[in-house]
Amino acid sequence: MFDLGKCILVTNNDRAVKKWEESVGQVFMLDSYEEVLKKARDLIHRGHKLLTHPQASSLKPNQTPYRTILLYGEAGSVDGEDVCLIEKAIETYGKWNAIKKVPEYDGKIAYDYKTIDLSMIENVIPRL
Repeated sequence: MFDLGKCILVTNNDRAVKKWEESVGQVFMLDSYEEVLKKARDLIHRGHKLLTHPQASSLKPNQTPYRTILLYGEAGSVDGEDVCLIEKAIETYGKWNAIKKVPEYDGKIAYDYKTIDLSMIENVIPRL
């Protein structure tokens, strides 16, 4: 079991921040999907444990502009599997965005993508 109060939420989804900022220990609100991946990578390299997959859902990185990643805030030794997962996610993001950038979505569509991203975390947090 993980203590939610010691978790780190890394996101570019304001809805995730609003829902979880009072429950998790630390929140990083960033501007882009790519920044979320890179911040999570930096935290993993400092020994934080990846709790959610950086590529959760069947959406390709160039289809959704939102990503939320949950990590455990107590640093330990660097986990090689977590490093591989996040590095592969960054590589995949780069490949898909080289093919086609994420479109600029209007309010309703953006809200729907935020909801999809938020649902990924909502399904994980109760199981911690």
